[in-house]
Amino acid sequence: MTLSTPRYSGELLSADQAAARLGVRKATLYAYVSRGLLTAVADPAQTRQSRYPAWEVDRLRQGRRDRPCATPELQGTLFDGLPLLDTQLTGVVDGDIVVRGRSLVPWARQVSLEEAAAVLWGVRPEAAFSGPAPLLPAVWHTMADQLQDADPASRAVALWGVAMPHLNGGVHLQGDDLAAALGRHLRVFVACWLAKAPADTPLHLQVAQAWRVPEPGHDALRLALVLCADVMTNLMGLSSRMVASVQGSLAACLLASLTYGFARLSGGEFEAVEAMFDEVEATGSLASVAAAHRARGDALPGIHHHLFVRGDPRAAALVQAATALGSEAASWLAPEADGSPMHPTLDFGLVALRRALKAPRQAALMLAHLPRAAGTMAQALEQRAHGRRMWVQARYVGPRPGRAVPR
Repeated sequence: MTLSTPRYSGELLSADQAAARLGVRKATLYAYVSRGLLTAVADPAQTRQSRYPAWEVDRLRQGRRDRPCATPELQGTLFDGLPLLDTQLTGVVDGDIVVRGRSLVPWARQVSLEEAAAVLWGVRPEAAFSGPAPLLPAVWHTMADQLQDADPASRAVALWGVAMPHLNGGVHLQGDDLAAALGRHLRVFVACWLAKAPADTPLHLQVAQAWRVPEPGHDALRLALVLCADVMTNLMGLSSRMVASVQGSLAACLLASLTYGFARLSGGEFEAVEAMFDEVEATGSLASVAAAHRARGDALPGIHHHLFVRGDPRAAALVQAATALGSEAASWLAPEADGSPMHPTLDFGLVALRRALKAPRQAALMLAHLPRAAGTMAQALEQRAHGRRMWVQARYVGPRPGRAVPR
């Protein structure tokens, strides 16, 4: 039996409780934390003590039961969400998202997507973005015009395929040549999602112009793009790293990431969240909508992410930005009748902002994926720097060949 990971559990265990539930000493518990198998959450009431998410403890306990071997923590890594690799790019530290040592949300309030991308890539912003806008062939522009009404993800894949032969992002690039190539890739990637010709104006203004967002919403768009510039090392980042490890080009790494625009379980619950917003606007109460979902046995989309016991800081920043533009979404998030918190996810925050900006219906999906080229290429660069090819091995558990069964 494999324990499924719940969408959220607000229960936090003390060290004694967690160790008892796992059946280990506290020293072993601390070793799990140091190896990244368990998250230590600062206790606001006692700053010198930590607490541990109950769902992580239960998942680890079940993993130890299911894999009674010498190194149980390694066997189900891809399926159990345990750490696969080390990174210096982006991660969750005590509930906060950190980008190369910077606390993401306050930093995102100050920088552009271009500046954030340069930090992720470890290059000079002027080297990456001072050049003219990339030029693409006439066939790209013709297709962009023809695909204006197409599904954005499908359109981006089609246009990216046409653009790829005209981008130079091989493993031989170094220094400012690499920085310039990274900048060109990001500008073209944005152009493919928007189906607009690449430009040298700030990227958030290109998005604003494409969606006809008035000036008061421009800064909120800039914030959203920076908040979504990297997705930490999830399956999308892992895919780009795997391509990079076998010397794939930057364009090939980005192509691998584009497929996640079609996956609901990779941050693609936007339509479900949009439908929930429709319900709440009709009833006036998120609590009543949540109760209706529970009565049907359905999970409430856009509420609670298992990585963020106290809520996703990106979502909180986006809801705040949406509120400043007239959204009522923040008022829906009061604790439920039993006192359970209603922590919004990134999907919730992006949909709230999308509606406040009166942007196209699929703009939340685009805001999540369009800037991720910055983080995807950072993941690819970090993997290139490791210089090691990634391998995947499977353990055969099917039937073994034997004598023919008598008839």
